[in-house]
Amino acid sequence: PAPFAPGNSAMVARAQMALAVLAMLVGIAAALETELCGDAICGTYGLKPSFDDSNRPPSQQVLGRATWTVYHTFAVYLPDSMGDVEIKTFQDLMNSAGSLYPGKGGAMMTAILNNDVMKKEIQSIKNREDGMLVAWKLHNAITAAVKPNAVPFPEALGIKPSMFDLLNQPNSNHVQLENLNSAMKKQIIDALTTRWKATDGLINKHWSQRDLLNLPPDRTMLGRAFWTYLHTTSVYLPHNPSPQQIEAFKSLFDAVYHIFPCPVCRGHFSLFYPDSVLQKEHADIKSKHDAIMFAWKIHNIVTADGINRDEWPDRTMYPKDMHFNVSQFLIPSPHAEEDQMRLKICPSKTETCLDKDTRFEVIADVESRWKIEGGIDQPLKDDSPAACDPPKEGQKVLKMEMYIMGKCPWCAKAMEKIADSINCDYTCSYQGQELTARLDFNVHMVGLNNGTWEQPWLKAIHGPSELVGERLELCARQHYAKNYEYVKFFQCMDENVSVIPIRAPECAKKHNMDLDLLVSCANMEGETLVATSYGYASWMGIDITPTFVLNGKKHVLGLPSNFSDIVCEQLATTSTSLAETSLYSGGNLRMASGSERRDLVVTGVAVGFITMVVMGAALVVMRLRTTRDVEREALLP
Repeated sequence: PAPFAPGNSAMVARAQMALAVLAMLVGIAAALETELCGDAICGTYGLKPSFDDSNRPPSQQVLGRATWTVYHTFAVYLPDSMGDVEIKTFQDLMNSAGSLYPGKGGAMMTAILNNDVMKKEIQSIKNREDGMLVAWKLHNAITAAVKPNAVPFPEALGIKPSMFDLLNQPNSNHVQLENLNSAMKKQIIDALTTRWKATDGLINKHWSQRDLLNLPPDRTMLGRAFWTYLHTTSVYLPHNPSPQQIEAFKSLFDAVYHIFPCPVCRGHFSLFYPDSVLQKEHADIKSKHDAIMFAWKIHNIVTADGINRDEWPDRTMYPKDMHFNVSQFLIPSPHAEEDQMRLKICPSKTETCLDKDTRFEVIADVESRWKIEGGIDQPLKDDSPAACDPPKEGQKVLKMEMYIMGKCPWCAKAMEKIADSINCDYTCSYQGQELTARLDFNVHMVGLNNGTWEQPWLKAIHGPSELVGERLELCARQHYAKNYEYVKFFQCMDENVSVIPIRAPECAKKHNMDLDLLVSCANMEGETLVATSYGYASWMGIDITPTFVLNGKKHVLGLPSNFSDIVCEQLATTSTSLAETSLYSGGNLRMASGSERRDLVVTGVAVGFITMVVMGAALVVMRLRTTRDVEREALLP
């Protein structure tokens, strides 16, 4: 094409069209297979870290595993003879996922729980075996919907998957609990008991990697599963939940009080749950933020009790950096009525009450811990195309992930320091020994997504121009991955973060990149690329930039003066020799070859074109941000 030139009407038309596309783009829809568990009867917890060592939001698989751990463990520990309150409490627990479970998994749960036969079977629960069979059928029904070829549990029964597929095969002859003969019921109950009930009850085991073993839950595993279910369902509630959702959420606390399988835990809970202040706050739950705050307070009360009994001397109130005192959550106590933290909003913060801003900070921290930006239904992968040839046989691989924001000054300084060392063959010296490795490097963006992955509502921390810059940079990562060429583009943009993305034409020309390609990608694919990166960074629990993660294990905040030594130590101690890694799996978008790149003559009009795109994005994002602020004010009166 002809170079950009002043007065070129075609160029103006293209700019206007690009601006319109950017303003109207709402994301690229993609089909996702929702997985609630992972195999026919819970398998593994999925990718590490899992319940025992994770401070990151749960994935769909981890939340599914937590849900089944709660359902099955509650069921197998029900009393043989149940009173009316216990029956209703368990029925409410079983139905809760239909109202509370987030995303597409929740839609499946709702459809199955609304099946007429399933509803009748839940309503017919009278004893422990009934409860176990209902949980068993629900789990197999979800498995049949997600994995139609999976063998239902227990395999020895030989039941066809189609007999549980209430969603995909609604007219099939499905399993009905009332039609099971006594021998089949006994076989199912025995299998469930073996899988979910420890012979010596819910005491704490000293199992290595307990969450990765297909063993009956101990007290710690059940507790973490329940907190995962409770907090995660709270943060994914709509801002104004339906009455049914509110009642379903409130019923979870009654389940702990009446039928929690661990008698010690239930005993501790029964000492504080009847507190009059708590009961009023429980009754007053009306919104998503009310639900988040009540779960937060209950969790801190449990933690304060454990600290007070010297069971968890190293723990603190959450969030740790807000320095709440144990006494604010110690119930029962002689002065609990006066000293305990209230959930109402006060004009100013006191020892027993939070003001609006502090309350919002707590809510934001809880959401950061339990909610993935953009929702639970997304790929949770942020890979770039292959940058290097596969490693040679026996060659170590050093995986380095860098988490940044597009206009973060400290991120720019870090990129400047490391850019020259980002090569396919990484070399360093450790304890007098020269080491080499094939480098697997990637850059991920950190930001907010108040929409979904499929329909993003993105908010960059440093404003709308940062968001446009991140689109362009991720497009450079996508199309110029070979030998990490895109790193030079990042470095060039970072020379003056205050004017990002205005430097894009200059940086593209300097590094022989096609500006047309980058701008087109930013308009058409950039939103999805940024949403994917935000979601992945959120799932990995990254909230400080820059952060480096080395070999998936070592976290380094900022860029300390001994960063090179830290990297080399990880290369020496945690890098492994792999024939193939995720680095060499390629990508969905092909990389532009040398013959496809054009040396574009960038003039003042080209800079104006980029500026128009930036201004268009600014108008869109600022309007959304203003709407968000108004919404926040409405939610926090």
